[in-house]
Amino acid sequence: MEDTAHPSLSLSADGLTMFYLDEDLPISHMTFSDNTFNRCVAVLGDLVPIRGQYYWEIEVDESAEFRVGVAYEDTQRNSYLGGNNTSWCMRHILTPSRHKYEFLHNGWTPDIRITVQPLRIGVFLDYGRGILSFYNAALRQHLYTFSCHFLHYVHPCFALDNPGALTLRTGMTAPAYVTQP
Repeated sequence: MEDTAHPSLSLSADGLTMFYLDEDLPISHMTFSDNTFNRCVAVLGDLVPIRGQYYWEIEVDESAEFRVGVAYEDTQRNSYLGGNNTSWCMRHILTPSRHKYEFLHNGWTPDIRITVQPLRIGVFLDYGRGILSFYNAALRQHLYTFSCHFLHYVHPCFALDNPGALTLRTGMTAPAYVTQP
């Protein structure tokens, strides 16, 4: 996981919290490898290598602009998550008048309005049914579902577009409201 992290990201010792600190380090002073994200301040989580159902949650800072979702191992490191055909994500953007949410794949997003800001996001991946769903976990509210036939195994992916933090909660059983078709 850590080998894909953009140099501006810091990961906690347990690898479950990522921080993007407000440091104006010039790009020329950053160290990138072939596997590191270099445009999007992102990181890939551990591979989800077995067909089946998976559920995890992400706690986000109220003022964080972020992207969370899944991506193939070979997703382009010089593009934004959701901006290509190898990643699917939920994006939060702060505007002067509201919180804006996008559900991106290959740069396309549907027109969806979310009225209550989710601070705990549930992500449900079902390889067999070919779905990736997002939830406001605190409200048990469905936000959006991508329908897709994954050609390869995927990694959870996380990005911060401004200073803030994300905390991952794993090892959870998917709640009943998530697994019911």
